[in-house]
Parts: sequence; C-alpha cells; structure tokens
Amino acid sequence: MNEYSSLSDVQLSGLLKSGDHAAFAEIYERYWDFLYAHALKMLRDEAEAQDLVQELFISLWSRASEIELNTNLPGYLYVSVRHKVLNVIRKRKHNDRFIDVLSSFIERNNAHILEQIDEKELMAGIEKEIRNLPSKMKQVFEYSRKEHLSHKEIATQLGISDKTVKKQIGNAIKIIRLRLNIPTGLMLAIAAFLGLK
Repeated sequence: MNEYSSLSDVQLSGLLKSGDHAAFAEIYERYWDFLYAHALKMLRDEAEAQDLVQELFISLWSRASEIELNTNLPGYLYVSVRHKVLNVIRKRKHNDRFIDVLSSFIERNNAHILEQIDEKELMAGIEKEIRNLPSKMKQVFEYSRKEHLSHKEIATQLGISDKTVKKQIGNAIKIIRLRLNIPTGLMLAIAAFLGLK
C-alpha cells in the first residue's frame, strides 16, 4: 500500500493540479474499473470502452492544471466519461445515417452511376473540402458535424452568437456542395446528410 492510497479525493485532486504523477497514478488505479464498467455498459464494446477511458485519463493528465474540480472527483470523472460515451453514440448514429443515405441513393439509381461512386473517395473529398474552409468557418463546422455540439454550445465555446454559428454552418455546406464534383442525386443526399434543409 503506497502513501497515496490513503489520501482523500480532494487531496489527490490538489496534487494532480500541481502535476503530481503519483497522484495521477492513484486516481487512475482508483477509478479505472468504475469508469470502464460504465463505458462498457453503455457502448457494449470492450475495445471501444477501454479506448474511451484511456482517452479520458490522457485528457485528465494533459489538462490537470486547468481543470476546476469544484464537485467531487468521482462525480467529475463519471460526468466526463458519460459525455465521451454520448459523443461516441452520436458519432455512430451520424455514420449510420450516412450509410443509410448512401444506400437509399444506391437503391434509387442504376448501376452505371454507382460504378462511378467510391465511398472512400467521396468521404476523402468531403474531408478535404472541410479542411479548405476558412479557419473560423471550419472550426464552427467541425464542432457541429464532428463534435455534434448544438449551435448554442458552439456559440458559448467560441464567444459568438447562435445566429453567426447557423450562418457559418450554412455557408460551409454551400461551399462544400459547390466544390464537390459528384452526381446531382448524390449531391442532394450528401446535403441531407450534412444537415442542409
């Protein structure tokens, strides 16, 4: 039994904030199983749950000096892992939605057009166009489509209005649509996938 195992969560949190490796190791040992069990229960995928908890601890260590643990440590960790799990679930649904949109397009069109479509190339093209967006627009768009934050959450995070967020996302979608050289029907499917009304 090491000296850190007898410390309270409050003491460990204070030591963690000052960059104490041993305090971090104790927090890791103390809460890994609890967090992993919660992530696994929600995700039902062992590797995904392990990766998620690992990412949480990496983030905890790298941001230790900035984190304000006003609540109790296990509460903070529980909320953090739950937030990460919900993001993974949202991302799964988002990816499933793209596959559904693409499948629906495939069912409605003939094989000749389909032979010209390469899903990986298409996604790479979309990603390339996202990277080429103006920096602020790109940041807003990625928060919306990759982090799945609401307009209000993005506005708060970036210190801008909801209206500006909505406009930036709309402009980003228009730019991406104009630059992609793909069949019209699929263009409409992608627009729906990206959230364009």
